[in-house]
Amino acid sequence: MDFGLNYDDSVIVYNYYENSVTEASYYFGTRFDGVRVELTEAANIKASGLENADSCTVKIKNDGNLPKPYLPPETWNDLTTEEMEKFFTLDKTRNNFFVVVKKQELGIDIELPVGMVDDSDRQYRNGFYQYIREKYGYTYAMHTADVYRVLPRFEVTGA
Repeated sequence: MDFGLNYDDSVIVYNYYENSVTEASYYFGTRFDGVRVELTEAANIKASGLENADSCTVKIKNDGNLPKPYLPPETWNDLTTEEMEKFFTLDKTRNNFFVVVKKQELGIDIELPVGMVDDSDRQYRNGFYQYIREKYGYTYAMHTADVYRVLPRFEVTGA
């Protein structure tokens, strides 16, 4: 299936999990290459009048070449941590976020951890999300997650 041009960016989606017994929290990162990243800050500022109205939409082709199988949030949240590493989800109700790690037009080409990341690791003062947001930018809290079937894809929006 042809999705057209500009599916040459990369993002890492981080799924959040907190163990209710131990209170330990983790992020599970999945890298997606060959996605389309659309940054819409200028349009949002004009429409809202807000000075900081940065947002981003990521279009991920669902053409059978995903790095891991997708599970709905309700199913993914019931997995063990070992199983969570084998799947990804798109859940806007938790502390999930994504980071643009490759976009040629902006000169972005960075490596960030994938797999399980311990949120309490000392190197991530104030937590993993805050560390990534401050150090690398182009980090977006997940606000919407849609699944499309006509042109099979996931669309994730963050701000």
